[in-house]
Amino acid sequence: MNDTPPAAEPGFGDAQRASSYVKAGLILATLTLFVSEHLVHYALGLMAVLGVLDAVRHPAALRTWRTRQLLLLFALLWLPMMIASVNAVAPAHTWRTVLPYLHLLPASYFVMRACADVDVQRLVTVGAAVLVAFVVLDAFVQLLWHRDLFGYPYDRNVLKGVFYPKQRLGLVLAVFAPLYLDGVLRGCRRYPWLWLLLLPMVVIILVSLKRSAWLMLAFGLCVYVLLYARQRASAWTGRRLAQWAMALVLAAALASLNPSLRARLHETSGLFSSDVQAIDAASGYRLTLWRTGARIFADHWLTGIGPRGYRHVYGDYAAKDDFWIKRIGGGQTHPHQFMLEVAIETGIVGLLAFLLFYARVVALLARPTVGRVAPVWLLGAAVAWLPLNAHLAFYGAYWASLAWLLLAVGLAEAREPEG
Repeated sequence: MNDTPPAAEPGFGDAQRASSYVKAGLILATLTLFVSEHLVHYALGLMAVLGVLDAVRHPAALRTWRTRQLLLLFALLWLPMMIASVNAVAPAHTWRTVLPYLHLLPASYFVMRACADVDVQRLVTVGAAVLVAFVVLDAFVQLLWHRDLFGYPYDRNVLKGVFYPKQRLGLVLAVFAPLYLDGVLRGCRRYPWLWLLLLPMVVIILVSLKRSAWLMLAFGLCVYVLLYARQRASAWTGRRLAQWAMALVLAAALASLNPSLRARLHETSGLFSSDVQAIDAASGYRLTLWRTGARIFADHWLTGIGPRGYRHVYGDYAAKDDFWIKRIGGGQTHPHQFMLEVAIETGIVGLLAFLLFYARVVALLARPTVGRVAPVWLLGAAVAWLPLNAHLAFYGAYWASLAWLLLAVGLAEAREPEG
């Protein structure tokens, strides 16, 4: 069954066009509000209400292929959270995480249904690319003059751009890098010099000093190239490959001039040491978090301790000379590793479900798309949920909201099966 909204009847073209602009505007406004700490959740709440209303008004749409994919993917993440909540070590905190997480389902449903309209999808994709370009430009200004367009400072030599005072710039840009690259590629057909726009994006992600962002950038760009080459192998001429290689090399060379980046790279070199303490220090003492997390998992391996419970039992499992206990009196709020966080807080049940979830997302990447060569939104979701990620909390409201929004648009861009 095709869940793309039917063409408007004669005389209703203006109304349909206005509806498309309103829906696209709401989605883009929500994307914009990710620069804030809490405002984005009000926009998501509104979209959740609209999603419920849409489901009530159009019940037949609940049986479509896209909706079934969304429900399956959501169940794979949320049901283990629910199971883990029964014996949670911090019930109040866990339930405050698990129950509000539910609103991401109708919000995602609204976005998916809205973007099934090709006009809305195009507006959202172009608008998102423009927003990302602005964020890159703003951060580049901050890098050069130590003040961005809003007056935010280049604080402690860490670029934060519009996300000031949070260090989320590199992480968010890495997620949207495939979409940005796709936009540049399209623009290059008419203006070949646009490939130069890749330089500031790569530079900014590198000097954001987030190693997780570097990993996500590499993963996203590699998968994008593979998907693009599969569809348009003839487009990857020697000249084209030389252009992209030159852009990456030039961006790395420019970024290497930054003293903070050089210091970060020197620190990272400790990861290849044979000394455990040196590796721990080079990882930002994440190794300490992981060892403590492994002890927690060993005691709660089946269904876990409940989402967001890590911080509440950290002190009970930490070593006597634990770095974090000495420094702040307790552990971090999460173990800074997606697969370990899922295993600790939802057990082997949640870990297996997450692996099934991610396998399904990867499988969807292989599907043909509506309107473009590579499924850039689905790829963004795959980057956001990359199992090797070691940054924000997997069950945290901020990152979960961003990932589900990406997935919702991604499901809309996936072409549904025939028949």
